[in-house]
Amino acid sequence: METTQTYKQTEAKGLDLAWEQVRAFQLAFNHPASDEPTLLEAERAVKRMNWIQEEVQEFLEAKTIVDQADAMIDVIYFAIGTLVEMGVRPQALMDIVQHANMSKLWPDGKPHYKPDGKVMKPEGWEDPYPKLKEAIAQQMK
Repeated sequence: METTQTYKQTEAKGLDLAWEQVRAFQLAFNHPASDEPTLLEAERAVKRMNWIQEEVQEFLEAKTIVDQADAMIDVIYFAIGTLVEMGVRPQALMDIVQHANMSKLWPDGKPHYKPDGKVMKPEGWEDPYPKLKEAIAQQMK
């Protein structure tokens, strides 16, 4: 069965383009799609996270690179679908988080790691939360 593109082309790029594509799916299949930032109700949030956890489990059980990639794309698709339901466009938020993560380099110009391999935050690192809050507020206007 051939499918047709049901979303209109826009100037959106990056994650905002993916958001529009997933939004088209949500609307075509009668899933919620908020027009402005809205907190998900707990029941719906649990349902979305259960779907994501199913895909994470598929990733953990994957036997091939294709299986792993398929599961990760599905995780991304469900995560973006959750943002669609929340009415939150992701690209500006991703840019804020990327900047915050890249600022985790230490004064010596190198990353430092915790024993589990996670990157450590240097002294003076700024939490992106206030900027995320402002970016979401901008989407409400």
